[in-house]
Amino acid sequence: MAAGLLTITNCAMAQNDGELISLLPDGVTANINPERKQDKQKNLIVTGSPEKGYKAFFAATDASHGEELWVTDGTPEGTHIVADLVPGVGSSNPGYLGRLNDKALFAAYTDEFDVQAYVTDGTAEGTVMLTDFIFGANPVSFIQMNETQAVFAAYDDESWEYDPDRGPQRWLWVTDGTVEGTRRVAQADMRWPGQENQTLHTAYVRSGRRVFFKADNIDGTTGEELWVTDGTEAGTYCVMDINWERWPEGQPGYEEGYTRNSALDHMENYKNVGVFFHAWTPDFGGEPWYSDGTQALKPNGQNEDGDLHTFMIYDTWPGKDENGIGFGGGVFGTGFEVYKDRIWYRGYSPEGGYEFAGVTNKKGDYRYFDVWDQEPSRDNNSFSDPGCIFDGVYMFCAAHGFDPAREDHFGGEMWYTDGETIRMQMDFVPGTGCDWIKEQTVAGGSLYWWNEVDAQPVGAYTGALYRLDSKDATPVVVTHLDPTGDFCHSLRNLGGTICFTSDKTKQVYVYKYTKEGWDGVSDMGYLEPEYDAIDDEAIREVKADAQVNGIYNLNGIRVNADNLPQGIYVVNGKKIVVR
Repeated sequence: MAAGLLTITNCAMAQNDGELISLLPDGVTANINPERKQDKQKNLIVTGSPEKGYKAFFAATDASHGEELWVTDGTPEGTHIVADLVPGVGSSNPGYLGRLNDKALFAAYTDEFDVQAYVTDGTAEGTVMLTDFIFGANPVSFIQMNETQAVFAAYDDESWEYDPDRGPQRWLWVTDGTVEGTRRVAQADMRWPGQENQTLHTAYVRSGRRVFFKADNIDGTTGEELWVTDGTEAGTYCVMDINWERWPEGQPGYEEGYTRNSALDHMENYKNVGVFFHAWTPDFGGEPWYSDGTQALKPNGQNEDGDLHTFMIYDTWPGKDENGIGFGGGVFGTGFEVYKDRIWYRGYSPEGGYEFAGVTNKKGDYRYFDVWDQEPSRDNNSFSDPGCIFDGVYMFCAAHGFDPAREDHFGGEMWYTDGETIRMQMDFVPGTGCDWIKEQTVAGGSLYWWNEVDAQPVGAYTGALYRLDSKDATPVVVTHLDPTGDFCHSLRNLGGTICFTSDKTKQVYVYKYTKEGWDGVSDMGYLEPEYDAIDDEAIREVKADAQVNGIYNLNGIRVNADNLPQGIYVVNGKKIVVR
């Protein structure tokens, strides 16, 4: 590692074979919340397409405009304020940014309308208010649902006054980015982001062309449970009242016939056919669940582990405590990608404790790796954190001992799995020092992450942005903005370039670097979302021969079988994926 302290200005600087660029003009500071959740109030999002290019949106402040929405194309000259919605030094306080193809959706304040929903193409003239049905609609959590629409939660006159005892309710809305195409879909009490929420990515999850979310019915009878929407009234409903437990009579919250929450959390898309999540029931405690979104025909009280469509995947900690409540191994730190058919997360075993685990969408499936297997293994837990797919394997963070007197203790480091075996990437921070891996993001052929906590020597690169070019390479330190730690976060793939911010400097950066040999398309991440079901065993290459005569795209147009670009096609009546 280089030892000198680098000062970064709004110009490009060569560093570690790449170019670190500070994007904001002098006197401008970004306001981006350092939590890892992508739909936090002050988030950073990327919009765009290969044809139109990619842009990142975020809130920033300067002395002339207050806090307003800003945009960047990854260059200093392409970084500017979008619109001064509250003219002068007043602030529109933009937040809850969401993508709608090459446009951004967001909530913002004005004196005339209070907080409303807006859409923008990155220009002042292309910034339009979408809602004005109530003073202060206060929309939150915009998430794109299909090729043309996004959903969000907001107040209106009826939801604000519906239940004075329980307070105002945000109900579900859909928008296509026009005023005419913005409408209320359903009455569902969406107390965003939920009464309990540790989901690392988003509180709402798209799967295929539907969005799964947490909500109660407007009268509060089911508690907060799993809902789904396809953007229509008929297609929006509570999937199942998973926790059928009644409120005890005489306790706060008791009403006749009402049931408790299922502590729904950690929702992730499973191959565009359903959703993985954590749920709690009195018989099993908190365990991994799956749903394909089919509405239950009856409440869950007669079948405590679900039905054929929404069910507990595996009872990781069998048995009950002295009160007759299931132990529950729990779910934490779910990854957002499916690798080898599995969603990976921090799971539990009574023998090994909290370790790295994964499940499919099949009942009874559970793959468990005891990373820190020192006996008694149940008391020595690796407490793995989520990762992502890189270089053909799944990378994640885990601990393996903190006793410096033991040669087999390495602290917290990067590990990876091929689905069958695990290995430590390397002891990057020697001894029992910790390289706690956070926000793994692939861009330009390389893997990037930052350290949330460190145990490195004073003056070393610590809390910085790191880069890895292959699964067995030596990590490279990209930034050294502050000798006490850079606190880089909100890593995003900006069309093949990593974009991020630092909580120490309150600036936004890109690091211009492309790994040698990168093909330019293989790891564009979620920039180009797939909406059809994802089949890991799908055909990867298609050649023109008698077996595949007659290939059509999803618009029904016949295409030439030679040199097909990546995409989804219909061959002999069956969908295939060309990657």
